[in-house]
Amino acid sequence: MRADRRRALAWIALVVFACAGPAWAQSDDYFTRVDLDGDGRVSLQEFLERMSFAFRQMDTNLNDVLEPGEQHIPNAKPLTLAEHHERFTAQFRRQDGNADGYLSRTELLAPPR
Repeated sequence: MRADRRRALAWIALVVFACAGPAWAQSDDYFTRVDLDGDGRVSLQEFLERMSFAFRQMDTNLNDVLEPGEQHIPNAKPLTLAEHHERFTAQFRRQDGNADGYLSRTELLAPPR
C-alpha cells in the first residue's frame, strides 16, 4: 500500500475514533455505538457502517470517492468507498480472532492486528 494511502486511511480512522469518543475512556460506550442492532456483537456490515462515517463526511460531492481536494493529505490519490471497504473488511477479519464472522467486545476493543 502506498504511503499516501496509508496516511489517508490512518487519518480517516483517527477521525472515526475521535467522532466516536475516546475508546480508552469509554470502551463500553464505543462498543455500543458500533453494535448498531444491540445484539452484543459487531457484524461486518455494522463495522463498515461505523468505519465509513468519516469517509462520508469528507466526501463532499457524494460520489463515493475521496478526491485529492477532499482529503487532508496534499496530493493524495483518490480513494473509493469500495477500496475503503476492502481495507476495513481485511481489518475486520484480522480482528475476528475466533473467525465466527462477528467481533465480540474483546475483539473490537483489542489493539489492531
